[in-house]
Amino acid sequence: MQVDRFLTHSALRIYLLAGFLLTSITLSAQIGHSETQPLWKANYDSAQLLWKVDINSSIELLRSAERNAFNDLGIYDENYLAILNELGVAYSEITNFKKSAEYLRKSIKLQSDIFSFNDERVLKTKCNLATALLKSGDDLSAKKLNQEILLASAKGQISFTYNVAAENLSKIYEVHEQYDSALGVVNHALEAKFNEHEIQSRYELKLAQGRILRKSHRYAEASAVLSSLEKEILNVSTTSRVLLNSVKVEESLVNIEQRLFVKAETDLLRLYREVKVDSNPDRSLLAELSGGLGYIYEKLGVYNKALIYYRESLNGCIKSYGYNSINCVIMQNNIAGVYLKQGMIRESILEYESFAKTLKTVSKESNNIYLTALNNLASGYRQNGQYELALKTLDNVYSLIKEKSLLQDDIAASVMNNMAVNYTLQGDLKKATEYFERVLVIKESLYGKESPALLDVLGNLAVTYWLLDRPTDAVPLFKRSLELSMKEVKYVFPSLTPQEQVQFYQQQKQNFERFNTLSIQSGTAQPDLLVYMFSNQLLLKSLIFFTNKKRSSLLEAKSNAYLTSLTAMVDVKSAQLYQSYQMPASQVSLLGYSPRILEHQIDSLEKIIRHAMHGDSQLATSYVWSDIQRSLRQDEALVEIVRFRKYDSFSDKNTVNSKTLSVGFTDSVHYAALITTSETKEFPKLVLMRNGNQLEKRYAAYYRNTIRFEIDDTISYSQYAKPILNVIGNKKKIYISADGIYHQINLNAIHDRQGKFLIEGFDFHSIMNAAQLVGRPIARSIDFSKMTLFGNAFFDLRQNSSEVGVDFSADNYDPLPGTLDEIKEISNIFGRGPLDGRTFLGKEASEMNFRYKINSPSVLHIATHGFFSESVVYLNEHAKDDFLFHSGIILSPGVNGFPAQKNSSDSDGIITAYDVMNMDLSTTSLVVISACETGLGKIENSEGLYGLQRSFLQAGAKDVVVSLWKVEDVMTKNLMTRFYTYMARHHTSRDALKLAQLDMLREYRSPRHWSAFVMLSDN
Repeated sequence: MQVDRFLTHSALRIYLLAGFLLTSITLSAQIGHSETQPLWKANYDSAQLLWKVDINSSIELLRSAERNAFNDLGIYDENYLAILNELGVAYSEITNFKKSAEYLRKSIKLQSDIFSFNDERVLKTKCNLATALLKSGDDLSAKKLNQEILLASAKGQISFTYNVAAENLSKIYEVHEQYDSALGVVNHALEAKFNEHEIQSRYELKLAQGRILRKSHRYAEASAVLSSLEKEILNVSTTSRVLLNSVKVEESLVNIEQRLFVKAETDLLRLYREVKVDSNPDRSLLAELSGGLGYIYEKLGVYNKALIYYRESLNGCIKSYGYNSINCVIMQNNIAGVYLKQGMIRESILEYESFAKTLKTVSKESNNIYLTALNNLASGYRQNGQYELALKTLDNVYSLIKEKSLLQDDIAASVMNNMAVNYTLQGDLKKATEYFERVLVIKESLYGKESPALLDVLGNLAVTYWLLDRPTDAVPLFKRSLELSMKEVKYVFPSLTPQEQVQFYQQQKQNFERFNTLSIQSGTAQPDLLVYMFSNQLLLKSLIFFTNKKRSSLLEAKSNAYLTSLTAMVDVKSAQLYQSYQMPASQVSLLGYSPRILEHQIDSLEKIIRHAMHGDSQLATSYVWSDIQRSLRQDEALVEIVRFRKYDSFSDKNTVNSKTLSVGFTDSVHYAALITTSETKEFPKLVLMRNGNQLEKRYAAYYRNTIRFEIDDTISYSQYAKPILNVIGNKKKIYISADGIYHQINLNAIHDRQGKFLIEGFDFHSIMNAAQLVGRPIARSIDFSKMTLFGNAFFDLRQNSSEVGVDFSADNYDPLPGTLDEIKEISNIFGRGPLDGRTFLGKEASEMNFRYKINSPSVLHIATHGFFSESVVYLNEHAKDDFLFHSGIILSPGVNGFPAQKNSSDSDGIITAYDVMNMDLSTTSLVVISACETGLGKIENSEGLYGLQRSFLQAGAKDVVVSLWKVEDVMTKNLMTRFYTYMARHHTSRDALKLAQLDMLREYRSPRHWSAFVMLSDN
C-alpha cells in the first residue's frame, strides 16, 4: 500500500523576498572644495569594493566609516544614517541578525527624529529591517512591520516601498498557507491607483497572484493570470528576462499539480536547456527548474533522474542561499523522500530526523515544510516496522494541522492517509477506513473526481474495504483507480524515453496486478471484472514494444529533417555506447567518451524527439475486450494469458502485536487464462491455474527434459493445455497471447492422453497482443526475389576472447555443413543461384556483411549457430540492458574473409539482440533464424520475451521464426526445406510452418526433431 507523500515542490523562491535597499552616498556638499578625502568616505568606498568579495572585511571598514562619520558629521547626517543602514544589511548577510536589527533600528530611530513617519528614507530602512527579521525566522515581527510600512506607504503614496512591503507581506502569509490573506494583499496592491504606473512591480505582483492561486488549488484562475501576464511581458521589450522565466516556471508548476507532466516536462526542459547554455546562468532559476524536473520524475517513478535533478537543485540552492536556508532544506527533504521510495529506509529516517531539528531553527514548527518533514519521517518509521513511533509522530503533526485550521488542506489529507496506512497494518481496519474516507473527500474537493491525484487513496481505501470483506464498496473504487491509471499511462507513456518507460511501467503495473487478485476472487459474483482484467492486460501487454515501434513509424511519416538528423545522432551514439559496453575498462578510457555521458546524451536526444513527435498528445485510443470479441470468427478462440502475483494480507508473526498485518504481494504466482470466442458476448471465460510456481519451475523443467532426452511427456498436457482446451470446446483455430512461462513452451509439442499431439488437432497462432486481431489485414504474397540468405558461416571466435575473459573453445561452435545444403535447397526452390548478391556463405556470411549489406529484404533467412547465454559476450560494469546481449547468433568474424581486429565488436562475428533492435527491417515480411535457442530470452511479464525474436520485430519484421531448443542441423535443414516449399506453393508463412512440422511429425514422433521452431507476429 503506497502512501501519497506530501511534497513541497521546488518553490525555491518562496523566501526570496525583495532584496535589501542599499543607499548610495554622494558627498560633494560635505567635501566642498577640499582635495583631501575624509577617512570615513575612504573606508566606505573600500567597503563597497569588498562587499561581494569579502563581506567580513567590508563590515570592518563600514564600522570604521561609522565611527569616523559620527565624529565628522553627527548622528543626523544622511550619510551617517546611510552607513548605519548598510551595516544592518551587511550583518544580515552573515546571519548575525541581532546586530543587523540593532543598526537598522538605530537608523530608523534617528531618521524618525528628523523625517515624517511616511518619509521614503525611513520606509526603505524599515523594509530592510523587515527583511532581516524574516530571514531570522521572526515571521510575526516581520509581518507586523510590513503591515506598518504598507499603511504608511499608501498614505504617502510611495509606490516603491508599498510594493516591497506588499510583496513581502503576501509571501509571509503564503509561507503560512494563509492564502486568502496573501491574495487580499496582492489584489489591493494591484488596485491602488497611485501604483498603476509601476509596471515592473505590477508584473511581480501578478506573478505572486498566480502563484497564490495555484497554491489555493484554483488552477484555472492561476493559468489565466499567468497566461495574461506572459503576453504582457512579451509585449514590453524592456522587461527582465528573469521575470518572464519565472512566469514560465510558475505555469509549469500549475501543470505539475494537475499532473499534466508531459506539458510541464516539455516546458521546463526547454527553459532548462536555454538557461544552462547561458554564459552567466541564473543559478537560482536553474535550482528552481531542476527541482521542478526532479519532482516530475519522482512522481513518474523515474527515481534515478529525480535524484540527479534534485541534487543539482540542492547544489544550486546552497550556492545561492546557503546550506541551512529553507529552500535547501526543502530539497534535502525531497531527496530523502526518493531514498524512502527506493527502500533506503534507515538513511531516510536519519535524514528526516536531522531535517526536523534544522527546520526548528530556520522556520516555525507550524510551517508546512516542517509538517511535511514530520509526515515523511513517520512514513520511514512505519516502513521500518516502528508503528507506534510512526503514529505518535503523526498524532503530533495532526495536532499542529488542527491548530492551524488546515484539516481540509492537502497536507492534512497526506497525514491522514499516512495514519490510515498505519492503522491498516496494525489491524485497526475500522479506524483506517474512517481516515481514508476523509482523505478521499478532501482530495476530491481539491482536485476533482477525475484527477490522477486520487490514485493512491482510491487504491488504499479499496484495499481496506476488501480486507473488511466489503467487495461491493471495494470494486467501484478499484475500477475508478484503474481507469485513472489507464488515463495516465496513455497520456504519459509516448513522451518517455525507453529507460523511463521501463521504470514508469513497473510502477503502474503493480496497480493493475493488484486488481487481478480481486477480479479472480469476485469474478463469480461480478464477472464483468474479468472484462476489466482483460482490458487492463490489453493496455499493458507489449506496451513498451508497440510504443517504440510507433515512434519509428511516426518518424518515417513526419519526414522532418530536424528529427531525422537527431535520430541519426542517436543511432551513432548508440553504436558507440554498444561498443563501449563490450570493452575492458582500461580500453574504454581510451575511447575519448564515457558510457555514462553517452547514455545521458542519448536520453536527452530521445526526449527531444519524443516531445517533438507527441507533444501533449496521448496514446491512440486502446481497444477493449468487446472490440476483440467482435473481431473473432466462428471457428476461432482467443486465450489471453495473465500472469500475476497473489495480493493478500496475513498476520505478521515477527511482531509482538498479533494483530499486525502485512499487506502486499505474496510469493504465490497465479495464471489466469481469459478465453474469448464469438459466443462469449458479455465477458470472457476464466480458467485459473493457482500453481504458477510449479508451472514455472517443476513442470517447466520436466517439459524441457522430456524433449531433450526424448522421453514420453505424461504431465504437460494436464498442466498447461487441458484446463484451457476443456473450456474452448470445439474451436480449432486458437490465438495465444502469452505471458510468463507460456512464452517458453510450444503447445504443439504436447500430446494428449491418447498420444495425439495438439498440432494434429489445433491451429495455434502466437500473437504479441490481442489487439492485433482487430481489423486483420489480408495476407499479402511475398516477393522471394528479394530474399537474403546467410549460412555455412566460418566460426573462429577464439582470437577475440583472450583479452576480455570469454572462454571460447573450438567445439563450442562446430561447423554446420547442413546449413550449406539448407541454403542451396532453399535457393533451388525459388530458382536462385548462389552468386546472386543476396546469398552469403562461408566467410562471406560475416557480421560486417550482415550489418552493412542487408537492406530490409522481403525475407531474411539465417542458418547458423544461435546462443542464449551470459558467457558469450563480454560486458563491463557499465552495461545497461545486459539481457539484450545474452541472446544472439554467430556469423563469420572478420571483414570479407580477413581476420577481425582484436576486440572489435563490429567484426567479431557475434550479432546480439541489441544489434538487431537497431536494424531497419521495415519492409521485411519474414525473418527465419534457423539456429538453436534463438527463441529464448528474458521474460518480462506482460511485456513478453526480450531476445532475438522481439528485437527482429522491433526492427520492423512482420513475422519471425525462432527455436526454443537445440536441433541438429540436418533436421533443421529438412524442416526448412519443406517450410519454403509450402510457401512457394502460396501458403502463408504460418500455415507453411505447420504443414512442414506435420510432415516431420509423420517421420519423427519425438517433438525434439520438429517442434522447436515457433512463429510470432506483430502483424
